[in-house]
Amino acid sequence: MSSDNRQKIHPRVVAEAAEWFMVLSSGNVRPDETAQWQAWLASHPDHQMAWSRVEFYTDKFKSLPPQAAFAATEALNAPNLNRRRMLMSMALLGVAGLSGWQISRGRYWQEWSADQHTALGESKTITLTDGSTVVLDSGSAINADFSVNLRRLQLVKGEIYIETAPDKIGWKRPFVVDTLEGTVQALGTRFSVSQHENRTQVAVFQDAVEIQPADPTFAKQTLHAGQQVQFASNHIEPIHRHSQNKPAWTEGFIVADDLPLSEFLLQLSRYRPGYITCAPEIADLRIIGSYPLKDTDKVLAFLEANLPVKLSHPLPFWVKVLPR
Repeated sequence: MSSDNRQKIHPRVVAEAAEWFMVLSSGNVRPDETAQWQAWLASHPDHQMAWSRVEFYTDKFKSLPPQAAFAATEALNAPNLNRRRMLMSMALLGVAGLSGWQISRGRYWQEWSADQHTALGESKTITLTDGSTVVLDSGSAINADFSVNLRRLQLVKGEIYIETAPDKIGWKRPFVVDTLEGTVQALGTRFSVSQHENRTQVAVFQDAVEIQPADPTFAKQTLHAGQQVQFASNHIEPIHRHSQNKPAWTEGFIVADDLPLSEFLLQLSRYRPGYITCAPEIADLRIIGSYPLKDTDKVLAFLEANLPVKLSHPLPFWVKVLPR
């Protein structure tokens, strides 16, 4: 998993967001619970950011039961909470398989019709017609559009790792990755691109890439090997360093470097069916190490054996991590 330099949110807030997610996913949401969630979501900007983070990592909000989908619609359509309006409206019409930005911005095919995609817990390596290779992480989707003048990938969802090859055509077509927030152009390189809520993250492992936000008035910026950054449609955030040779997930691992337990569990949830939530009082426990993704049950058992936590299974698809 590539390192994430997003704005810091207190681990307890992330844990609270995950707990609210499970309440709304229960299919039996009481009116008072809906009101409490709306109040929690609107009470602080960090709550909205934490909710977006939970949505990204679980990738299951679009499949909420009808009752929860309706509750989410009402809350997310409230003032100052305009995210995913189209998603929730369409969910009530029975097409909740689309993500909000896919509908509202209309930039990509629906993920189910993408040229290449991976299921939950699956990764896939693809060789493109020019000899470049692309590795799709769990729950990712791309479209490929190679023309006589350009080699283009559209990242519909998730994360990809790319090793570009020299173009076989004599005039050396540029190789670009298009995301919701802009374009990443390879400069003979190995790099990863991930699509998050309202932002794109890029990490470079060899040579360099050039980033162009969607707003053409914002200047391009070059990112070199050992650097990573996030950008939105109208700005690029400060550059951070990383020490990886390639994303850990491409080799079947999730790497935690002093990561809060709540964040670690969110990342782990991308590789298993169902949901994992963390009690707020243990959300800030720190996780260090490299953990194999092939058997997430073993990872959870390891945490239970080595941390002051215990596992609870309220439902077959729900794992709660609680203080021991």
